[in-house]
Amino acid sequence: MKFVTLAAIAALTATPVMADPVAREQARADLHQANADAVKAQIQKEDAQAEANANAADAASAQAQANAAKSDATVSQAQADTAQAEANTAAAQANNAQARADVATAQRNEALDRAASARADVRAN
Repeated sequence: MKFVTLAAIAALTATPVMADPVAREQARADLHQANADAVKAQIQKEDAQAEANANAADAASAQAQANAAKSDATVSQAQADTAQAEANTAAAQANNAQARADVATAQRNEALDRAASARADVRAN
């Protein structure tokens, strides 16, 4: 019985001593894994930052294109406004010319009527 007790005491005292190297190895493994995870996270961060920078550059390029298109549209709108004003002026001039033509037609018709009346008077006399 003494032998069993001594063996049990020895086993209990030996277990922490044996467990210490196992715990130490586990801690080292955990440390290496944590370091590997940190390196992996750093790489992912750098990749994400590079992607964000590329996206920002693409956005700036798209904004520049949009600004150029807007500028072109403004110039085109100004040209369209000028063409519309010219068309309005031409239409007004055409309306004036038509009105003068209508007056001239009326005057011609009056002159023809007077000539016909004068011929009728000459024939009647």
